[in-house]
Amino acid sequence: MRSYAVVNLKGGSGKTTTALCLAVGLARCRRRVLLIDADPQGNASMTMLEGATPEAPTLGHVLLDQVDPGDAVRATRVKGLDILPADAGLADAAMLLADHLGREKRLRIALQELTSDYDFAVVDGAPHLNLVTINVLNAVDDLIVPVDAGLYSLAGLGRLQGTVDQVKRYLDNPRLRIAGLLLTRTHNNRATKDIAGQLRDAFGGLVYSAAVPHSVRVEEAHARHRSVLEFAPTSAPAKAYESLVKEVLTDGQQHQGGSAASPDADPADAA
Repeated sequence: MRSYAVVNLKGGSGKTTTALCLAVGLARCRRRVLLIDADPQGNASMTMLEGATPEAPTLGHVLLDQVDPGDAVRATRVKGLDILPADAGLADAAMLLADHLGREKRLRIALQELTSDYDFAVVDGAPHLNLVTINVLNAVDDLIVPVDAGLYSLAGLGRLQGTVDQVKRYLDNPRLRIAGLLLTRTHNNRATKDIAGQLRDAFGGLVYSAAVPHSVRVEEAHARHRSVLEFAPTSAPAKAYESLVKEVLTDGQQHQGGSAASPDADPADAA
């Protein structure tokens, strides 16, 4: 199971939208996907559970070792996509973890119990640093960082890289890396071009080719508890996220020593 966390220590970057579309897109490519909602706001959970607040058990119960991970996983309407949901109680779990042994590796251990069931895990991380976020960084292989094309878009990137370096040094995840930066909420104007240029100058090939344009279609989709891939599959944001999925699949195949698979290919055919 390859694991990705969608994180940015700055709000308003399109983090949850990206996590949802990546998970849905990978599942549509016939991959078995586990979406993990690690944000106490629970927006990804509400979207995939038809607007309902998830009943117990949730991720908080898993992290506190109150339930087996598999007992908290729910099926979704998307074939091949399950979710480990979150609710507001996850914020309490973040504080309670401080008094528990192995507090930084609870999610890592939980994922090890589920690794044979899925091809990908996609984690929607919170926009702030706490013990749950540290658990996320200590559990996954790769980070995807959505960066909104605005004046303060680069805020938090340096802090995030510093946190990644500390996790690699002091915890047990030396393979953790930032897999890519995704431009979101872009406009066809000078400001977006300037931000994109700054990112590519600073990070080069780390910036994904896909860029997600600002569109009311995203908010319309969320209002109906759908990802934009489901609600408006021909829209510009949906097409951009389809491109991101292709890039992630290509990157994953390179990690595994294989070749890129097409979005409609069966995993067994991607040799």
